[in-house]
Amino acid sequence: MLAYKELQDILDTTVEWEKKMLDLYEVAEIAIKQEAAKDAIKFLKSNHSSHMEILKNIDVKDYGPNEYVKFTKDYHEEDIVPQREIHRDSTADELCEYMLEYENKMRDFYQLIRDHLTTEQQRELFDSLVTFKENQIENILNCKNKHI
Repeated sequence: MLAYKELQDILDTTVEWEKKMLDLYEVAEIAIKQEAAKDAIKFLKSNHSSHMEILKNIDVKDYGPNEYVKFTKDYHEEDIVPQREIHRDSTADELCEYMLEYENKMRDFYQLIRDHLTTEQQRELFDSLVTFKENQIENILNCKNKHI
């Protein structure tokens, strides 16, 4: 089934998904015991928190009309948020894998939206969101490879 949603509604939904990612970084910060890895997670969390502040304050009207965007399917939280149990006793490797899965799904979602936008300014906005996710993914991989 095709779904059409207003771009501002899509951004508002992604803010909620990104908040859940921030929660994951907070759990990881507590759960990871190795100091160097903990510092890397703090850096990722700080990056994500800064990104959240920007994302929360985006008004799509600054980038063109608040148009309806066609999806190939109607996305729900369970399509983006990995459905695994994560807790304070999870290993650092498990946390990194979870973070990578989540960040990859968010990047793919932002790419999907970008590909359906009609104005250049809105595509550039979503390109910047994709780029941020790619940077976060790279940073998580670096953290995992160096510290875990």
